[in-house]
Amino acid sequence: MTDGYDYSASRSGIMDQWEHHAPKVLMSSIGLSILLGVLGGPPTVASVTLSTVAFGVLVVSALLMIRHGRRLCESCAAAIPLNATEQAQRYRRRLWTAHAGGQLKLVGLYLAVMISSSLLLTQPGGRWPWALIQTSMIYVIAAHATHRRLQPWCPWCSGGGGGDDFRVEAPDSPRGPGRQLV
Repeated sequence: MTDGYDYSASRSGIMDQWEHHAPKVLMSSIGLSILLGVLGGPPTVASVTLSTVAFGVLVVSALLMIRHGRRLCESCAAAIPLNATEQAQRYRRRLWTAHAGGQLKLVGLYLAVMISSSLLLTQPGGRWPWALIQTSMIYVIAAHATHRRLQPWCPWCSGGGGGDDFRVEAPDSPRGPGRQLV
C-alpha cells in the first residue's frame, strides 16, 4: 500500500519544481524577511503585503523541503558530486551543524536566541545585530541541504562521532549441510 503520492511521476508541475528547489527558495524568503526587518519603517500596505507573502512562501518552502527530503529524486541524484569524499571533508562544519539539530538542548538554546533576538528590534541600533542573528537560519538550511546531498559520505552518519569507527565484520558462513556460497 502506498501513501497516496506517486513518487515516480514526472517532475513537471510547479509545486514539484518548488519542492526540489525549496532550500534555495526558503533561504531567499528568509533573506527577504531579514531585509524587510532591517529596512523597518512604519507599516504600509506594500510592506505588510510583502511580509505576508514572504512568510507564506517561507512556510510552504519549509514544508516542501521536509517532504522532498524523504526521497532522492533523479535531479538530486544527478547533482551528487564526483568528488563527494573531498566535499564532505570541505563541508565538515556544515555536516556537523546538520547533526547538531538532533540535540534537543542545542536546538532549544538556538530557538531561544532566535526568538529573543526579536527584542533587539525595539532598541535603537538593534536591527543589524538582529539581522546577523537571523542570518544564521540561512546557514542552518544550507547545512541541511548539504547534508542531504552528501549524506553517504557524512562522517557523523558513519558510526557517529567523526566517522573513524568503521568495523567490517566477517561474512556469514554457509549454514546447514550442502549450502553453497555463490
